[in-house]
Amino acid sequence: MMTVTTTNDLNYRLLKSLVYGSGVSVNIHCLSQNLNKHRNTVQDKVKNIFENKVLTPPFFPFMGIFKEYPLLVLVWIQLPYKQEVENWFKEDPHIFAALRSRYAEYNTLLIAYHKDITSYQLWQEQLVTEQKVPLINGSLPPNSTSFFSNQLIIKYDPNASVYLLEEEIRKKGYVQFGEYKLDKLSFQIVKLLMKSKCIKINETRLAKELGVNRKAIIKRTEKLMRERWVSTPVCRFPNFFTPPAYMLTICKLEIKSDKQRFIQNIRNDPHITLAFDVKEGKYNLLLFGAFKNLEEELEWEIKQGLFLPDSIGHVDIQYFSAKSIVEIGQTNVSLGIIDKKYMCFRI
Repeated sequence: MMTVTTTNDLNYRLLKSLVYGSGVSVNIHCLSQNLNKHRNTVQDKVKNIFENKVLTPPFFPFMGIFKEYPLLVLVWIQLPYKQEVENWFKEDPHIFAALRSRYAEYNTLLIAYHKDITSYQLWQEQLVTEQKVPLINGSLPPNSTSFFSNQLIIKYDPNASVYLLEEEIRKKGYVQFGEYKLDKLSFQIVKLLMKSKCIKINETRLAKELGVNRKAIIKRTEKLMRERWVSTPVCRFPNFFTPPAYMLTICKLEIKSDKQRFIQNIRNDPHITLAFDVKEGKYNLLLFGAFKNLEEELEWEIKQGLFLPDSIGHVDIQYFSAKSIVEIGQTNVSLGIIDKKYMCFRI
């Protein structure tokens, strides 16, 4: 099995390059052939897609995070709206996302990764001793924590909601993102890139940067993919969870019967990007969803109720607008360092 150890290790340095997108780029020639459009036309569309932050540039998603950080932690906490707090969100190696929204006595949801509960508790102690966040009488502000296992993921498809955009394109002929209008051709490009199509790897450039031959790069990249440290290169939405301007929902559900049938249904549902099998009180499913607006989400709820009318029990849904997601910079910064030896990057 391939190991990734120190910063001097070639495997580590190659992994770092791949997950940051070094040597990975859009294949304009491939796109123009697939879409039967002139190269310059396609190149202009691609440029606009990235400039308007519809997609991240291509990179290799780091799937090794689930091996190294098997614990998903959702932390509701009360934090002031200050720049130093925002900086902490971006700098902390465990925080994957921060969302600002009112919920009970809290105003912030942190989505974090840890090795285990001990790691999480030590992290909390470090926040206090180093005063990383404003303390109240020497302690962390009020907070509520939920733990879930990354080993119990039943759906992991961050790009599933591209099919929601496809439905908008079918109905209107375009998707509006602020002042930018995503037309049919641009959407076709987006869809191909989000399906890992027409993305090329410059092994020669990587070989030169890392000081090895091209064959070594090809061989080691293939092994990293085979052993599931990384998956195929892809473009994603910058917010990870949703397309630009879409609403994020985090939903805990109690499925009383026909659970497997419900799971199969959400696996095919473009609104659901991530799903976990959980056990928290009465709840046994955790879903992350993407919706154009509240009306669409309510229609989805009704549809689920009609699909399995006697199966859904308790439901706890939290809503987050696109503006509530703190810009952590998942396209150009690492998630942090694992054990001070192993870098962990965006997933």
